[in-house]
Amino acid sequence: MSTLAVAAALQNKDKDIELLYVGSHKPQDRELVEAAGLQFRAISTGKLRRYFSLQNLVDSINFLKGIGEAQNILQEFKPNVVFAKGGYVALPVVMAAKRLRIPVVIHESDSRLGLTNRLAVASAKWVAVSFPVANYIKTQPKLVKYKNKFVYTGLPIAKGIVEAPKKKFFVNNRPIVLVAGGSQGALTISKVLWQTLPELLAKYNVIHQAGKSNYSQAQDVKKGLPGSLGRNYMVMGFEVDGYRKAMKAADLIVARAGSSIFEFQALGKPVILIPLPGSANNHQHHNAMFLSSRNAAITIDQKDLSPDTLRAAIEQVIEDKTFQAKLSDNILELGRMNRSADERLADLIIKTAK
Repeated sequence: MSTLAVAAALQNKDKDIELLYVGSHKPQDRELVEAAGLQFRAISTGKLRRYFSLQNLVDSINFLKGIGEAQNILQEFKPNVVFAKGGYVALPVVMAAKRLRIPVVIHESDSRLGLTNRLAVASAKWVAVSFPVANYIKTQPKLVKYKNKFVYTGLPIAKGIVEAPKKKFFVNNRPIVLVAGGSQGALTISKVLWQTLPELLAKYNVIHQAGKSNYSQAQDVKKGLPGSLGRNYMVMGFEVDGYRKAMKAADLIVARAGSSIFEFQALGKPVILIPLPGSANNHQHHNAMFLSSRNAAITIDQKDLSPDTLRAAIEQVIEDKTFQAKLSDNILELGRMNRSADERLADLIIKTAK
């Protein structure tokens, strides 16, 4: 969680700093934050939907309730600054901070401002972003009037990603392709992979991070592989430490184009991106296009995804070592900004608090 990376940077800069994390009532929010040694308070939240739903009425009530709860928390804690990372939990806190005239720093992970941050931008003192500022103004022209608020900080990356120890996953020394499906497994990508898996395993090793949802199905596929091919196919669920080691070992990664692209940048890994259609604000498409336009990734639209297109893209990267190195160098260079993003954001927050 990049917010916790920023919190750690703030504590390193000032041992006496007081931090309070405001999140949702989900148990995992509290567990993760308190495990990092931070104070935690929960507020009511309501999801921001772009379509009609009766749940919108309930969530509107929760949202208004959340503003009041956030205001009470801020009045009690008396912060000098509020840092908001986007997401529907953040907006009530930003609005409460505006009421109390507490300066706000917001941060955007994607290549376009999400709905929460677009609603929060007018109330913010600074808008920290993970991509160059010009990218946001170009793709969202209405933001031009807030241009002077924008600061290119990059996105903080968990230290454990780069520092993960190397692990040998296979007995042979064939190239390793990691197909990353996230916590849910990206079933569409998995199904296409399975259709061309024997052809890939004849030449490469494949680590399939199938997620919790598709783990059992992937294991059944492994059992059904002919001959000794199963030895070249490793199935993972969604365990952070194992996934980080798999990223470190991979010669090529196939994945969606969410915030994980910053992990690939940190490791300088060649990547084939398959953006999730219909992602919020179509951000995955824009994230992928940003990298592809800079020769730092290959993008396959899901509508064009097939066993043949996937296999051809994988073979192109693995077999052409010059092209593979070019992708690696370019994505690593784009990720350079993120290596000190936590320090940069901490400095911006401290400056705003003074």
